[in-house]
Amino acid sequence: MGALDDQALWVNDTIPGGNETSEVSCVFPPQLLAQVANDIVEGKIDGSIVGWYHSHPGHGLFLSQTDLDTHMGFHQFSPYALSLVVEPSTGEFGIWIYENGVGVVQLPVSYIHII
Repeated sequence: MGALDDQALWVNDTIPGGNETSEVSCVFPPQLLAQVANDIVEGKIDGSIVGWYHSHPGHGLFLSQTDLDTHMGFHQFSPYALSLVVEPSTGEFGIWIYENGVGVVQLPVSYIHII
């Protein structure tokens, strides 16, 4: 959850997904996403959906084809949607965005500020 403010995308909260997981996949239930969107419209949740996050334990930082498809699905909520991938075994993370005319690209570390 977050907002676009002063040419910066602020992420200020997360909503965990469901329990539909396997060793190599995790599914955010569509019903939960619909409920979050409805709660925003009804004013029960502040902010906007600005992206999604997941981990790749022991597999590195990348977006699979499924991740790319998921990322593009989040553009229904924001043209500035981001994907965050965490690699817990190394403590690293990466953030991807869609860049017009280029496609989905990883943001350089210099663009990311954690406060």
